[in-house]
Amino acid sequence: MPERTLAGNTAKFPAASCHHVALLRSQPRNGVYWIQPSMSNEPFQTYCDMDGRWTLIMKIDGHKKTFAYDQAIWRTKTTYNKAHTSMYTSKETKLESYWTLPFSELRLSMIVSGVTKHVVVRYTSSSLYDLIADNTYRPTTLGRSAWKSLIGGSSLQRNCNKEGFNVRGGMAGHA
Repeated sequence: MPERTLAGNTAKFPAASCHHVALLRSQPRNGVYWIQPSMSNEPFQTYCDMDGRWTLIMKIDGHKKTFAYDQAIWRTKTTYNKAHTSMYTSKETKLESYWTLPFSELRLSMIVSGVTKHVVVRYTSSSLYDLIADNTYRPTTLGRSAWKSLIGGSSLQRNCNKEGFNVRGGMAGHA
């Protein structure tokens, strides 16, 4: 099959997921591909990390308030800076995959002083939106040392032991 007609290369021939893109290629490469998960009405572009078959959902700059805990952006099915699908820009973005892509693992990555570190949260959901937008606390079990491993020399408050999605779940005005 000619390379241009492989699923994922164009909006006309989207793949179902980054995993699907990888399955169709003998040597899959990291990059931006067209996907259309079953919950999506239209194909869209996203970055696919083929080393682990990861799909970009969002990029957040912790120095900005765009994705602060109480911002409405967590509770909407709208994109943000959709044009910045590459992992090689520092631009914040929220893609359609936030509300259309089911997952069983979620990789959280942090770049500190030019070094990227990851942790993988094993959790199954129909989408990140469905996991976060309803403001229900859902515990995870990564542990303190895993969270601290993202930033060398970091620490957590001594009694900071509650981890998960929506740790402030049920508080008015919070996602």
